[in-house]
Amino acid sequence: MTTDRKAALAAIAVGDLFHATTPNGASLICRALEVTGSTIRARTVTSQYALEFDRAMGVATPEIHGERVPCTVDSVASVPNEIHEALLGLDRAESNQAGDHKLTKSEQRALVFAALFYPANPIAQSWEMMSVDRKVGPVHDPDDYDSLTNDQKVDLILVNYLIPTNEPKS
Repeated sequence: MTTDRKAALAAIAVGDLFHATTPNGASLICRALEVTGSTIRARTVTSQYALEFDRAMGVATPEIHGERVPCTVDSVASVPNEIHEALLGLDRAESNQAGDHKLTKSEQRALVFAALFYPANPIAQSWEMMSVDRKVGPVHDPDDYDSLTNDQKVDLILVNYLIPTNEPKS
């Protein structure tokens, strides 16, 4: 079930985790750093990209590797406490490292959980709000971490480290 977009964006507060995506399917787990009436300043937990979202639309267009890339908030669902703490720990580690942080088991579990959880808990997108009774796709409950193969876990973790570009995921 989708959540009202305007209310969901208005509810984001400093310290909250939320999710955004890019045209190539990069999964951006974001931490709100500063919230004003018109913007949400955030950074990605994994790659530490700085993002400034328009609070009314939930869209940021940062310059990443020389191109402006639209990043759209697509979920504000609250993750369970242990996942939240692991993601905050990853954010701290990534912000203090030079990209050489080795993921802990709890961080791996949190990234896999997030890759499955956020798409299953979307907020309405602008194009959804303009159509009547149109569903973008099925919403699935996240699979149990232990039931996934190692390859599936690696694929789900890597989507959180995908470099955002304007190139659609093929």
